Order: sequence, then structure tokens, then C-alpha cells
Amino acid sequence: MPKIRILMSLNLKKNPVVRVLFVLMLLFIVLVILAQISAKRAVADFLERKLPPHVQLKYEDMDANVLSGSIGLRDISLDFYARNSKLLNTSVKMDAFTLEGLGYFDFLFHNKIDVRQLLLRNPQVRYYPYRESPKTNVEPEGVVKLLRGIAVAKLSIENGRLNLYRQGEDSVVLSVKNFDLFVEDARTGPELITKKIPVAYENYELNADSLYVNLGDFEKLDATTILWNRNHAKITGLQLQSKYDRNELSEHLTTERDHIDLTIPEMHLDSIRFGFERDTFFIKTGTGTIRKPNLEMYRVKLIADDNTEKKMYSRSIRELPIHLNVPKFEILEGKIKYSERVVAVTDPGTLSFEKLNATLSNISNTYPSGGKTTINAEAKFMGNADMTLDWSFDVNRTNDAFLASGTVSSFNTASINPFLVSNLRAKASGTIDQLYFTVSGNSVSSAGDMRMKYDDFRFQVLKKDRSGINKFLTTVGNLFVNSGSNTDAEGFRYGGIHAERDATKSFFNYIWMNIRDGTISVLTGDGEK
Repeated sequence: MPKIRILMSLNLKKNPVVRVLFVLMLLFIVLVILAQISAKRAVADFLERKLPPHVQLKYEDMDANVLSGSIGLRDISLDFYARNSKLLNTSVKMDAFTLEGLGYFDFLFHNKIDVRQLLLRNPQVRYYPYRESPKTNVEPEGVVKLLRGIAVAKLSIENGRLNLYRQGEDSVVLSVKNFDLFVEDARTGPELITKKIPVAYENYELNADSLYVNLGDFEKLDATTILWNRNHAKITGLQLQSKYDRNELSEHLTTERDHIDLTIPEMHLDSIRFGFERDTFFIKTGTGTIRKPNLEMYRVKLIADDNTEKKMYSRSIRELPIHLNVPKFEILEGKIKYSERVVAVTDPGTLSFEKLNATLSNISNTYPSGGKTTINAEAKFMGNADMTLDWSFDVNRTNDAFLASGTVSSFNTASINPFLVSNLRAKASGTIDQLYFTVSGNSVSSAGDMRMKYDDFRFQVLKKDRSGINKFLTTVGNLFVNSGSNTDAEGFRYGGIHAERDATKSFFNYIWMNIRDGTISVLTGDGEK
């Protein structure tokens, strides 16, 4: 070691180049140490001076590395307050904030903050939208004012949690217990920060689980997992359910309402695009698929009717506050069960649809006049009958014109007796071999035709308490019912359809009224085409 020191000393004295390099190296080391010491102070001063008064940041510790261009904060608390009311509307707590690869050249000469990677670890976000400042006509300022553009090559959020509240800590509107978010090439700037979507990006991927959405006083929505990126979205374990059980729901109602239990094991949606066209939010997608949905609905008709106007589906889509464009959506292997309790003395009548497959095309409110939204569905009705429904409308038609046609085949009418006993105080017997109907209408009235091939159709009218058969009404009624004779060469009888819509009822009630009118016409009319 002494020999090495002597040689270094001789080389420094004899070689001026080595001496200069050695001095420069020492100077560089000193400058780095000074820069490293001042970097933390500069970053802390920047965060203290540049954040607006309604944004408050606290943290326990900071690391800054000048050579690698990295900054790290730990044990962070970030609060956003409403500008006018000074009420806390967003609270963020996280374990760590790490910024890596800060580009000094862009920062110094291009007025831009360019970052290779930004990581947020374990952020816990609480959002209170009801504490926002009242809206004004003033141009939006954004969350903060930016003087420089910001670009992040990779933005990652690990193990995040989000809670959105309606009113107070015990009124969660939306909750996600765990999510990871990756955004590629994220950027913002002085102009973009004031927009409705203040960040631009190239690609993103969201992985989340345990989603909960409060849909109001009576329903909630849950999902087990969500995977969402620009090319595809997959949701598993989706459930839309009433908050109360069947009996308890009635105790909270003043007008009738369906008890809902919908489960969707798996749903897919391709090519999702969203944003703003001027001031209107838009969603554009590719094909969507729902697999094996199971929907059970139950309604107690002993409660007062809900007499509010029910919109036709074409009007509902037309009046959406967003622009929607879904070219195709498929429902595969679904089940629907609908039950009604009309009187207290009998069990609820039930209608069931199994092996339901449907294709919904052009679900949109952006296509030009003359376009069509179409729904084509097939199912097993009451476990034994094959049923189809084809339905189309143009959302641009303000009279809500539609065309619907359908078929029923191999239907044993006795299978629907539990529903008829409860709802219509009647029983039926016989088989409908084939039934075809076509209806065209609008939001006011409809007309169409029906043809039916059936065998030995009969019905029985029950007593008011449903304890037995009212023989007089049954005998009189069957005098007017043709049991299946007087048909054409193919065995069909024909009837007309005329119906007036009750605007306080759903569209499917409207379709049922048309089918009922056509069936009565076939059974009691002359049967001629």
C-alpha cells in the first residue's frame, strides 16, 4: 500500500494530465454529493411551493438520486379540497411513490417532464363527490395548474383500493377492494389537464376484484374479477341483486317493483373505445358475449301499481346522455324465470325460458335514419315449447315504430296452468302444434296477424277463491272456442291482432297483449285468413 501511494504521488507530480483528471474526478464527486444533498431540499421545496392551496401533501421520508433521476416518497397522504367550500372531497394514502428515469435534458431545455417509470404502491383512495364545489360557467381549471408537459413511459398502480361515497362514510356508492393498473405512454400538460379526460395514453390494462356498486335504495351490483384493456374486457361473477329478500322487499315498497336476482358467470366485450366528442361522452366497442346468465324476477301484484310512464326501448337508447355504438352482443345458454303473486291464497304463477340464445345487433344511437337495431332470440318455453322472437326498430323514429314476429311450437298448454290459475283464474288443456305471429306498431298502438295449428284446446274458468271450477262460465266460454276444426288445408286457423299500449306497462307486456288478442281472435273467430 505505501508503494502505491508513493507511485500515485509521483505520477500526479510528473503527469499534469493525470493531475487534472484526478482533480476533475474529485470535483465531480463533490458536486454529486452537493447535488444529492440539495436535490431532496429542491424537490421538497418544489412540492411545497407549486401545489395549490386546495391540495395538501404530507409524507414521512424522501429519497432522491441525481445520477439515476429517481425520486421516492414513503408513507404519503394527499388530500384534495373543494376550492370554494374547503371541504375534503378526495383523500389518497399510499405506502410509496417512486419516480424513475427523469430526463434532465427535456426538463431543462424542452420545458417537459419526461419520466421512464412511475409507480404508486398500495394507494387507498376515498372520493366524496357530494363535497365538490358548485358548478359555474367558468372555464374548468383542472385538478392542478401545470406549466410543463408531463410524459410517463410506464405508469403502474399496485394493489390499489377505491371507495366512492354518496353521503357520509356509511354510504358507499362504488368500491373496489383491490386493483392493479398499468398505463403505457401516459401524458398530460397545461391544456390537457383542464379537459374532461385530463390524460392521454397509448395502452392500458386494469385488473380488479371485489367490485361493488350501489344502484340505489333497492339494488346492488357485484363482480368477482375484472380484466380491462383497449382490446378486451372480461368480467366474471357478475351479480345484479335486490338488497332485500322477496318478502322483505315488499315491506319497503309503496308501488310494485320486481325482486331481481341476475347472475352472469362470464361476460366479454372486445375493442373498447371511449372519450368525448365535443361535450358528449362516447363508448364504442366490438362484439360482446354473455355466457349462461340466469335471471329470476318476482313481483307482488298486491302492492299499488307503478303508474309512471315506461319508455319504449328505442326511446331509451335514443335519449341516452352518451353516444353508444355496440355492433353485436350475444347471449348464450341463458335462463329466465318470472313469477307473480296476484292473490294471497295461491302460490305465485311462474313463466320460464330456458336454453335462451339471443343476438342483439347495432345497439346504437349514432347510426343515421333508416338503420336498424335488431334482436333475434330463441328459447325453450316452460320446458317443452320451442319459441323464437325477431324484433327490430330504428332509434331515430320518434314514434318508436317497431316490427316483431315470433313462433311457438309443440306447446303443451297444461304446463302454463300454474301461471293461469294464479293470474287469470283459469286452466287450459290441449296442444299448440305451431303458432306464428307478426306485429307492427309504435308507442301508441299495434296491429298484426296470427296463425295457429292446435289440437283439442279447452279451458276451465275457476271460482273466485280458485277452490274449484266455475262450471257455468266454463261451459259458456267453451261454446265460443273452436277446439281446432275449421282449418285450412295445412291445419291452420287465422286471426287478427289489434292492441292499444298501456304506457305504464313494459314493452313485453305490450307484446303479451298482442299475442293474447291474436290468440282470442284465432280461437273465437271464423279462423279464415
